[in-house]
Amino acid sequence: MLRFPTGPRPTRTSHRPRRGAIVPLVCLLLPVLIVLAAFSINFAHMELVRTQAQVAADASVRAAGRTFTLTGSLDAARTAARNVATRNPIGTQTLPLPDSSFVLGSSTRAFTTTRFSFTPTDPKNPAIKPNAMRVSVNQDNFQHLFSGIDGMQNFAYNRTAVSTQVEVDIVLVLDRSGSMAYAADEKAVAIAYPKAAPPGWVFGMAAPPKSRWLDLVNASDAFLNYLDQSFVAESVGLVTYGDTATMDRSVSPTYSTIRAGIDKYTKNYPVGATNISDGIAKGTTILNSGRAFASKIMVLMTDGIRTAGVNPVPSATTLGGQGVIIYTVTFSAEADQATMKSIAAAGNGMHFHAPTGAALQSAFETIARSIPTIITE
Repeated sequence: MLRFPTGPRPTRTSHRPRRGAIVPLVCLLLPVLIVLAAFSINFAHMELVRTQAQVAADASVRAAGRTFTLTGSLDAARTAARNVATRNPIGTQTLPLPDSSFVLGSSTRAFTTTRFSFTPTDPKNPAIKPNAMRVSVNQDNFQHLFSGIDGMQNFAYNRTAVSTQVEVDIVLVLDRSGSMAYAADEKAVAIAYPKAAPPGWVFGMAAPPKSRWLDLVNASDAFLNYLDQSFVAESVGLVTYGDTATMDRSVSPTYSTIRAGIDKYTKNYPVGATNISDGIAKGTTILNSGRAFASKIMVLMTDGIRTAGVNPVPSATTLGGQGVIIYTVTFSAEADQATMKSIAAAGNGMHFHAPTGAALQSAFETIARSIPTIITE
């Protein structure tokens, strides 16, 4: 019986040699591939350099703007910017920062949702304080990694950054409770008058020598002196609190009114408890009545513990959620540092403790130097 194969019939395959057929194609395309690779690497390098230049410009202008605000010296600002630039290299080079790169001016905006607009300072109008600094940098002949392969030897970059000292409304919320009539190194007790008080002294008379209140007067004056010397017009308001809080002064760029509001209590020092929460509430009202576009800062000071009012931390948490920065200062060993630290944390600020009058002044000066600076371009 014959058997026939089943399934598909086998096909005849060609065994012609094809070895080396791809070599001419590779030889033809290899130069093109090299040029494309070089172009891609150069393009990526170019974008990296421009990004590094912007980062260096931003860091440099922030250092320059902050230094100028603190010192008023353009030379010091340039030095600070160049020091920062050396720590932010562009490839293997340093950001070029000639004197002409630095321009003082003012940054303003019409609405909170719009960008800041920079205008150079007009030398014919020196009365206008500059609140911003612009740093412009350019490089016309930064070398490609693969020069000439893609037909290009060098490329250029131009970058600009503006540092703006933002408009700031500040309210000083100061403790004028009875314990502030005592010295920082003595315990405030209800059955005895301050040791430094003259014979016959009672509350309602001028604050006693060496009192915590007079230390606070000096610290507040140092704070305002620093703002007077800065190159930004900060507005300041005043709230004082004892049993209840008083809105003594609305925010104003005229600091003599703040000094006068404080001096009123120096000449006629009252007795009272410590109602921190009402101080925060009245301070909030003062800030809300200020400039719509200004950043808001509260400086809250106490020498003791809460003896009136409700827990102030929830109010501070609400205020912090609205973008208000709260700095807190405790003075003397009797102060409730834990609560004031919680208030500062709720307001995204810092807490300072001052055991002496000198430390209190230092704390207020440090807060004044912490006024925010932002990069607006």
